[in-house]
Amino acid sequence: MTPLGQALWTRLDAAARPLTDDDLRALSPLLVIAPHADDETLGCGCLLARASALGLRPRVVFLTDGSASHVDSPTWPPSRLAEARRQEALAALSVLGLTAEQAFFMDWPDAAPLDPGSEAYGRSLARLLGWIENLDLRSLWAPRAGEPHCDHEAATALAEDLARRRPGVRRLQYLVWAWEDAAIACAGPGEQAWRLLCVGTSALRRRALDCHRTQTTGLIADAGQAFLIPEALAAVVDRPSEIFIEQL
Repeated sequence: MTPLGQALWTRLDAAARPLTDDDLRALSPLLVIAPHADDETLGCGCLLARASALGLRPRVVFLTDGSASHVDSPTWPPSRLAEARRQEALAALSVLGLTAEQAFFMDWPDAAPLDPGSEAYGRSLARLLGWIENLDLRSLWAPRAGEPHCDHEAATALAEDLARRRPGVRRLQYLVWAWEDAAIACAGPGEQAWRLLCVGTSALRRRALDCHRTQTTGLIADAGQAFLIPEALAAVVDRPSEIFIEQL
C-alpha cells in the first residue's frame, strides 16, 4: 500500500466501529459479490476466513469470467484463461476455508457488463436467485460504490438489485480500488463504517492471493496486453483490518 493509501487506511480504521463475531453471526448467511476472481481476497479475504472459522458458511458470487485480463495471447485464449481463473478462485476460497459449493460463477464477459434491461441479464439473475432461493440471506457485500471499473460498478448494481428483491437484507461495501480515494472510501451520511480486525491473517490472505497466479506472476508471457495486480494493491492483504461501509 502506498503512503497515501496507508494514511487513508489509518483514518478509516480510527473512525470505524469494530465488527465482532456476534456481528458476523447476525449478518449471516452472508453473500459476497466479487467482480473478478481475486477481488474476494483483496476486498474481504479476512471476512471470508473469519466467517468460515465461525462455521457461518459465507457464499461468494464471481461476476465475470476474467478472460480479458490478458489480451491477444496465442497460448492463453479467453476460454483457457477463464477456466484458469475459475480454478484459481476455487483454490483461493479453499485457503480461506470455503468449499466449491459455496461459490457461484455468473460468467459475465470480463470488462463488458450485461445491460440490466437485457434478456441475458434476466437469465443470469434468475440463475443466481435460484442458487440462493433457500438461503435466509441476511447481508450482501459488494465493492464500494464509485470504484473506477465497470465490472466493480456492475457488481455493486447487482447487489442493489438483489437487495430490492430481498427486503431487510443489509448492504455492506468493501474496498478494492478505493484505498487511495477518501471521497469514495470514507463513510458518508446514512452510512456506518465497520472495522474487522485481521491481525495474524496476513500470511493466510497472501496464500489465497498467490492462488491467483495469472494475476500475480508472469505465467502468461505472450499477451499483447496484460494486467497484473500492482504490489501497492496486493499489499492490502497485509493490513491489520478490513474496512466495510454499511448503507443504513
